[in-house]
Formats: sequence, C-alpha cells, structure tokens
Amino acid sequence: MRLPLPPPTDSAMKPAEPDPSHVSPTQDVADLPHKRKWFGYAAVAASLALTYTLWLAAMGAAGEWYDNPWTYPAKVGSHGTLILMCWAFLLATRLRWVERLFGGLDKVYKAHRNIGETAFFLIFLHPVFLAVAHADSVLGFFRYGWFSGDWVRNTGLIALAVFMLLVALSLYAKIDYHRWKRSHDFFGALLVLIVFHAVLANGEIMRYPVLMVWHGTWVILALAAYVYIRMFYRWFGPLHDYTVESVNEVGDAITEIMLKPKGRSLRLAPGQFIYVSFDAAAVNKEPHPFSISSSPEAPQLRLSVKRLGDWTEEAAQIKPGKSARVWGPYGHFCNLALAQPRMPLVMVGGGIGITPFLSLVASEAFARRGGTSTLVYALPDRASAIYLEELRAREDALPCLSLNVHYSDEAGYMDRPYLDSIVEQPFLDCLFLICGPPPLMEAMRTLLADAGVNARQVIVEDFEIR
Repeated sequence: MRLPLPPPTDSAMKPAEPDPSHVSPTQDVADLPHKRKWFGYAAVAASLALTYTLWLAAMGAAGEWYDNPWTYPAKVGSHGTLILMCWAFLLATRLRWVERLFGGLDKVYKAHRNIGETAFFLIFLHPVFLAVAHADSVLGFFRYGWFSGDWVRNTGLIALAVFMLLVALSLYAKIDYHRWKRSHDFFGALLVLIVFHAVLANGEIMRYPVLMVWHGTWVILALAAYVYIRMFYRWFGPLHDYTVESVNEVGDAITEIMLKPKGRSLRLAPGQFIYVSFDAAAVNKEPHPFSISSSPEAPQLRLSVKRLGDWTEEAAQIKPGKSARVWGPYGHFCNLALAQPRMPLVMVGGGIGITPFLSLVASEAFARRGGTSTLVYALPDRASAIYLEELRAREDALPCLSLNVHYSDEAGYMDRPYLDSIVEQPFLDCLFLICGPPPLMEAMRTLLADAGVNARQVIVEDFEIR
C-alpha cells in the first residue's frame, strides 16, 4: 500500500539517549485507554433503545396495537428521528461533557454529522410506510406523498421538504463557511415544525404520558441547546478577549496571526484548538476553528491559517490592534502522548496538519518525555516547508526528538518500508499521532491496521466540521 506523502531528505534520524526509567513498551500499550468516541455512540444507541422500549411498553400497557403492521416501521422512523435530531442539537453545544463523552471535539463534530445523516435517512421510513399502510393502489401510494386537505399530512410533508433542503446545504452543497453555518440556524425552526406536526397528529406521543414526558424532555433539551449555541454561547461560552498583535503572510499559503490577551489568557494543553472571531471589517464575525501553533507557555497565541477560501484569504487583511474573541480551548489530541511519557511516539503532520505538533514539541511537557519521538513533516514540495527551521531548532534542543521531512514531489508516496526506515522501535510498541488531509489520515490508519497496530495506538485529529 502507498500513501500520498514522502521519505526523509533533510534530516537524518538521531538516536535517542537511553532513559533509565524506561519500562516495557508492551506494558505502556496495555495501559492505553479505549477510544472514548464509542462511549458517545453507545449513549445514543441506548437512548434509541429506551425510546422504542417505552413506545412498545406504553402501547402494550394500554392494550392498543396497530391493525396494519406497516405502521410499525413508520413509527420506528418518527420516534428514532426525533431523538437523533435532539442529539444533533446537543452535540453542537461544544459543552465539556459532550467533548469528554466522545473523546474530543473533532470526534463530536464527526458524530454530529453521522447522527444528523442517520436521522435524515431514518425519517423516510415514516412517510413511505404510512403510504404503504393507507394506500389501496400504486397511484394512492404516490398521492399520499403529496399535499391534500389533511393538514396533519401537509405539515409532515413541509417538514420533510425543509429537512431535505437543510441536509443538502449542510452535508452535500459546497458553499462558503459562513453561509453553511447560517443554514444551521433554520434547524431550530424545523424542530419546532416537527413538534407541531406531532401535536397535530395526536399520536402515541400525545396519548401516552410516558412518551410525552420522554420526548418532551428531549425536545426541551434540544431547544435549550439551540438557543445556547445560537444566542448565548457568544457571551457565556469559554470566552477570552484578545488583541491582534501582528498579521504576517509566510510562504505563499499561510497567514500567521499573533494574539495577545487583554486580560486573563487561555490555559492551554499542547495541540489544542480554539474558535476565534475578529472585530475587523476584513472578515465576517462568524467564529472559525484553528489549531494553536505556539507553545502553551508562550505569552501570545499564534494561529497558522492556511488560505483555502474567501475568509482565510481575507484574514491577511486583518489589522493589528483589532479585537478578537477567543473560545476554548478544545481538543485532546496530544493528551495521550503526554500521559504515556515513556512510550515511543511517531507523529505525522501533513501540510497545515503540522500545527498541533508545533505546539506539542515546543511545550515544556513534551521536553520532559522520556520516550523517543519521531516527527514526520509531510509536504508536497520544499516551498511548502514553512516551519522547517522552527522544527529543526526543536530537534537540536531535544535529544529524544527526530525530525524527518518528506517531500512527495521528490520521494513519491510514503509506504511501509519508509516508516520502517525511520522508526527504530516495532510499530506494535509505538503510539501514533496523525494530523493532515483526510486522505493521508485514512491511508495511514489503513497502513497501521495492516501492520497489526492496535487501534488504541493510533490517534487522529479528524477535524472536519462539515
């Protein structure tokens, strides 16, 4: 298997100095925690299972069952979709308990997308099987999916049409980030419309008190989450006030923004990220997420912004002295590497994915690690090596750090023999941290899985919020 990234051409691997406190790597591997994202998915699955149990138990207690069996899958769709939609609202809050439940905000946003997409496909069970249950012909089936004098059905069809439009904009359309974010504002109205449809239909949710309380609680939590993130997060989230100290274009694709605190500064862990909004005419005020590329001990925050679209292109026009609102910090990407200080560490940073590693290797906590650390700075060409000298300086200062620079236009693809050539320890004893373009991260995960590396040893910063 080959990966779209490259071998070391700029720095030979430096042998690590022996650490007298080193313990068995096998024991370190055994001590690794299981990935927490499955805890979150388990909680979602448990809420769905309880929803369906309460529904069937309520019907059984009342001795009321549907005459037409096709109604059951229709209700599976409606009950399940409502719960999943409520989960999607909760996952958008960036609350600490949500981040802990899924093991990091990057995992939360992936779960938010997965759960929202599942809810979208699940809801089609409802109109399709209701049409099957009530139609007496093929023509009647299709007529059931169109507007009529029945406003219970009409509100459902309107809600479905709005759902389809919003999901298309959120998941599949290529639109500017701020417009994409604004499309999410309408999901609150969609939830209210769905609740109105349920009340108008006077079905099980309204007839059985246990279901009314259960679904009502979820809806209240979801609407509270919506109001918090859309209206109050800007003022009551983990907010810090900063000032833009400098803005510089480095290379042909990166803008560096230096921020200094106005009052209390963030308390950071290496490799974390923030949301930031600037009070500047050059860009809109929509908060954007960026990894912090400076060390946690630095007096200022450094943001390394890759110019990929309208907002990031315009960020270079932000003027020093402008105010910035910073929310955070978020993320657990580097925590395990610091929690297992004697375990051999392999870091792969592709392109702008090097930013959390810049923060990590510059930190005091990393300097105290006893295990060997191998860093691959993976780039398309030499012109893209913006942070090479900074990383070389850290390599010189840290005896246990080995830097390897990989240019894909010179060395081709990164594969298993390449990794074997730069990592002295057996892969099965190492912890791997990977951050970069999605194809790189997926290919690395596949390569390491094929090599027999335990999934707990592969940590990926998978920050795609769309």
